[in-house]
Amino acid sequence: MPQSDRSTHHSAWAPAVAGALAALPSVVFRPDDLYIYLRMAQNVLAGQGWGFNPGEAVNVASSGAWLFVLLGAGKTVGLDAAFAQAASALCWCLAIALAARLGRALSGENIGAWAAGLAVAGDAWVTRWFYSGMEAGLATLVVLAVLVLRCEARRGSRADWLASVLIGFAPLVRPELVLFSGTMLLVELPALRRAGWRRLTGDIISLGVWGLAWCAFSIAVWGSPLPATAIAKGTLGASHITTLAAGGRVFAVLASTQSIAFLLMLSALWAWGRESEGQSERAPGRVHVVRAVALLTLAMVLVYALRHVNVYTRYVLPLGAAIAAVGMARAVSFMRASGPTWFRTVWIAALGLTLAQNVALSSVFVVPKTRAYARSMNGMVLPLAHWLRESTPKDAIVAVPNIGAIGLYSERRILDLNGLATPELVPFKREGRIGDYLAAHPPAVLIEIEATPRLWHASPPGELPLEELAVHEFDGMFVRGPEPMYWSVYRVRQPAEE
Repeated sequence: MPQSDRSTHHSAWAPAVAGALAALPSVVFRPDDLYIYLRMAQNVLAGQGWGFNPGEAVNVASSGAWLFVLLGAGKTVGLDAAFAQAASALCWCLAIALAARLGRALSGENIGAWAAGLAVAGDAWVTRWFYSGMEAGLATLVVLAVLVLRCEARRGSRADWLASVLIGFAPLVRPELVLFSGTMLLVELPALRRAGWRRLTGDIISLGVWGLAWCAFSIAVWGSPLPATAIAKGTLGASHITTLAAGGRVFAVLASTQSIAFLLMLSALWAWGRESEGQSERAPGRVHVVRAVALLTLAMVLVYALRHVNVYTRYVLPLGAAIAAVGMARAVSFMRASGPTWFRTVWIAALGLTLAQNVALSSVFVVPKTRAYARSMNGMVLPLAHWLRESTPKDAIVAVPNIGAIGLYSERRILDLNGLATPELVPFKREGRIGDYLAAHPPAVLIEIEATPRLWHASPPGELPLEELAVHEFDGMFVRGPEPMYWSVYRVRQPAEE
């Protein structure tokens, strides 16, 4: 292998290996949402329907693509949380390698690959979700693959058409990535007079084909093209969280890990966003990439704010990785400019400060929270689920807000107090009438999760006759929030016992 090719190869994959090693302290992290996917996949493979509860067709998987990855695993190597974690890690390794490639394409320097790859690999939130078994790595991989292809490819090439295919596929990986697909369409509009409609037409056709195919499948199976998460977690005018807080949450996640890269991305928008297409020989689509990342940032803030969504960190990771790659590439580009020698090392300062920010955040906050979550899940939730399986009738209904692990390991029907697997509860929840629903559909076991224990013991929802069974503490349940959270477990006395 020529020296230049070997250097290019190392600059892509060495950061990926570094990311895998940096995330090892969080390898024990299996979020409750992972068990939601596993329970749904288990039911599908067992012929018990496309839902969380057997026989109930409700789409609780926010990522259709990730669900099918797990179904494929179940058909071949077996359905297992460890496989999901391995698949997640593989996606993150590929995503980091693509971030490095994007950094090299945008900056024209191999150093740009190192800077971009390491900035993503060292991201504190990436280390949390790297081995989680969730779809965030796949979502980031798809976004960065499109940006790399559009940055490097000439119009009409095979790589350009592959980018169109991935643009249509992206919303199946995460619903909010429809915003990414939309921004990729928008950035093509200024080039229509010069370049024609071919690329834009390909993007629209791909988006239409993937979208129509998924809608047809979803309507046939679930009766709706939207996952239950879109209904349960946020709608226009809903009051789950204030507009300012929802929009600010996106900026808060980005600022916590990629604040320097974000500022550099704005600089890139100013410097590169005014280029004509093809002005950069090595990155003919650089102008489209920079504009797309900036538009995606604005779109995600606005949509999450308008929908009042409580944004989780993994939702923002594809955007954060793109910002890191663009920002670090811009820092490296300073090095190529004429000026004092010290000015040419600005990329080192940018990368060093970014890594220092993330190391501090990881060591002080993210990793301790993540490991505390894993201890509580393994030491409290899983034993509670096994106890429910052994101590309740097979037809018992368990009402709980966190449905994943309890549903998978208790093997009981779940009444979802968040409304995800029980969408008919959502209107009652928004009107503050959960008690009315529970009174009409009393469960056998009710699990309350609050910052204060035994709230429902004094004031039972729906005036249900409750008998307290246990109170458990859960540490690290939320990245930001009260500690600990209390799981108060009640038995609901049935009418025959009154």
